[in-house]
Amino acid sequence: MTADRSAVASCLFLLAVLIISLVIPLAAQRDPLQVRLDARLAAPSSLHWFGTDDLGRDVLSRSLHGFATTVMVSVGALLSAMMIGVVVGAMAGYRYGSPLDRTFQWMANLVVSLPFLLVMASILSFTRPTVYKAYLVLACLMWVNPARLVRAEVIRTTNLEYVAAARALGSPEGRILFRTVLPACVATAVSVSLGYLPEIVGLEAGLSFLGLGVQPPEPGLGKMIFDGLSFIHSAWWMSVFPAALLFGLVLALNVFRAWIRRNA
Repeated sequence: MTADRSAVASCLFLLAVLIISLVIPLAAQRDPLQVRLDARLAAPSSLHWFGTDDLGRDVLSRSLHGFATTVMVSVGALLSAMMIGVVVGAMAGYRYGSPLDRTFQWMANLVVSLPFLLVMASILSFTRPTVYKAYLVLACLMWVNPARLVRAEVIRTTNLEYVAAARALGSPEGRILFRTVLPACVATAVSVSLGYLPEIVGLEAGLSFLGLGVQPPEPGLGKMIFDGLSFIHSAWWMSVFPAALLFGLVLALNVFRAWIRRNA
């Protein structure tokens, strides 16, 4: 599979995931925020397929909405990180060996050496955590891998004959970079960057688990898993079903990533 076909397949898969995340909350039986204390901790039944939590809220509805939130935040963070990485990596690679390139390598090595979840938790703990801040932190920390990939592709592409021909014809350096070199590198960057989506999903769920992502009463898979641990012996469904949805999402993303790598 060529880089262009891999990029197209990745974009289609990403679009399918986004569509599913938008449609799946429509299958919710009830309002995920509706509190019914008379139905609290009800076991799974035909009335509540996934049971209810300690406030009588429908676990299925909350799980579906939490699934959608996790996907939207993770995909948004991936796309933002990809855009940052493409621009930064392209500029560093085109100026290979320059102070800009050396600064980029230093920053990239620094970011990669950091424990992401610990750093994100530390940053968000100093402010009032929201899902939007979690998205921003994810995007600002996950740009390094796409940037490194684009940098390597730009360094390789700038040595090709058609780039030398464009330079010999007197094309401005900026035009050569963004209209000649970069388009040849974007396809590979897109297909490979999608492989980091399972990691981003896990980080988003981890932040939610720690209470630094989606804030109550809005449902988040990580937060639901955490809240359910207090009732794991008496109401196991509170954490098991959200965890199963999260596991299924990460598994599907990893299977697709393996397929892309196998056919690349």
